[in-house]
Amino acid sequence: MPVRRLPSALAFSVAFAGLAACARPAPIDRQALRAAIGDAPVVMLSASWCGYCRKLRADLRRWDVAFSEFDVEDDAAGTQAYSLLRGNGVPILLVNEHRVSGYAPSRARELLASAGLLRSGTIH
Repeated sequence: MPVRRLPSALAFSVAFAGLAACARPAPIDRQALRAAIGDAPVVMLSASWCGYCRKLRADLRRWDVAFSEFDVEDDAAGTQAYSLLRGNGVPILLVNEHRVSGYAPSRARELLASAGLLRSGTIH
């Protein structure tokens, strides 16, 4: 009889996965987020041990982009922002209201350019 249970277990798993995929996460409290990190247009959430955070920090400096940075482990504001964003890794880059999770320099440059925060002669 285990063969008969497998299809129903499989059907249950598929149905549960479908429901989970349709569920929308609760909206982020943007007012609380900005109260924690301020109004800077570019904010990076990082950790001191994170190699990708170091790479993104170097990219932002090379692109001559002003940014605020908050450590998610050592800074109360960074910890609060990370929690509000339901972070699951670092770095997290916020460009105005847009979010880039992880090290994605091409996406970061795209958002910075569209926000008018990159100079035209900035090195890739």
